[in-house]
Amino acid sequence: MPTGAPEPEVLSTAAGAEPVPATAAEDEVSLAAFDRVQTALYRAVGADAAWSDALQVIAQEFDASFSMLVAAGQGQRDQSFYAAWNHPEAAARAYSDHWWQHDLWLQQGVARGLMRQGNIMRGSDLVPPAVLRASPFYRDYLATLPAEHLLVCLVSDGRTPGMAPPSHLSFFRRPTQPDFSTGDVARLRRLYPHVLRAFDLHWSTRRLEDQVTLLHRFLDAFDFGLLMLDPAAAVTYANQTARELSTQPTLARWLGSLPQRVQTHEPLGKLVRSCARGQGGGRVLGERTPELIALALPVGGPTDQPGACMLLLTTYAQMPSSALDFVIRTFGLSQAEARLLPLLLHGHSPADIAADLGVKLSTVRTQLSAIFAKTGAMRQQDLIRLLGSVPPVRLLEKSV
Repeated sequence: MPTGAPEPEVLSTAAGAEPVPATAAEDEVSLAAFDRVQTALYRAVGADAAWSDALQVIAQEFDASFSMLVAAGQGQRDQSFYAAWNHPEAAARAYSDHWWQHDLWLQQGVARGLMRQGNIMRGSDLVPPAVLRASPFYRDYLATLPAEHLLVCLVSDGRTPGMAPPSHLSFFRRPTQPDFSTGDVARLRRLYPHVLRAFDLHWSTRRLEDQVTLLHRFLDAFDFGLLMLDPAAAVTYANQTARELSTQPTLARWLGSLPQRVQTHEPLGKLVRSCARGQGGGRVLGERTPELIALALPVGGPTDQPGACMLLLTTYAQMPSSALDFVIRTFGLSQAEARLLPLLLHGHSPADIAADLGVKLSTVRTQLSAIFAKTGAMRQQDLIRLLGSVPPVRLLEKSV
């Protein structure tokens, strides 16, 4: 986000326009008005539907008959962020589908190089009123709204990555109302930094929400359960497979209070507590035969404080290779290191692995040391526990 809003420009009156001077104190914004506008703007951050209410509050401060906030999209009404107050949907669609090409105000703004962030203009500063009234844009579009007077602010030029795209805020008055004054321009200039800041915050929030939604879709595609736990072992996220596992009656005794949280006294309690202390681990749950595999991976945080935990779950009979893949990526194992894991999971010794891969025993030991360092394991048995292994089961901590 920019550290400061650009200084808005106030344009001189165009030839043929009738300037409307500011009345006494008209260029001032009262504390009550500032409070109303700021409350409405920041309440709309992250909530698309709330921007219409924000526009209404600002429009009423300028005695505007309707207003709209337009952000550049793909050129189509349904592909652009578009908020409006008291502006018919049909009129908005007609403008985006056709009339923007005939908008004299827009044409003059572009031709004169005025479409710069922070610029504040009146329609009469851009196009003389007589010229506007004689145009098809006025007769066939504006007059039907009805609208004649414009006050517009170029909110953002879209140059700050992740923030608001090119966007403008427009207010309109009917032909029976007086034109916006230079005092209105000055008041909008005082409010502009808050408009920009709120819209930047809103846009960045929407982008983050979209990214989180996309991430959840990816995680829901995994064929193993994935849960994120906070330091208190409460679940902050559970993917679709994890939610489905929690509904299986045969797994209820092992999953306990999941997908809400992991209680200390429950089967996964010890594993999760250890993970919160920064020690990843694995556990096979079952009575006479293994039923469920749980892998706990610590997620950041200071070593002297409880941290977050990533919990991976899968039924023993259906442990997918993707879970192993996920662990390899999580710990950042190299290709050479990763090829050792399937052999380790089948209980092969370093000598067996060297023979199977046709490499020196010293090479295997070096790669094992690297794996231990990356995963925090101290020995092969710990590594197998961490990876939630398959046979031999006796090497794993097993609930009975």
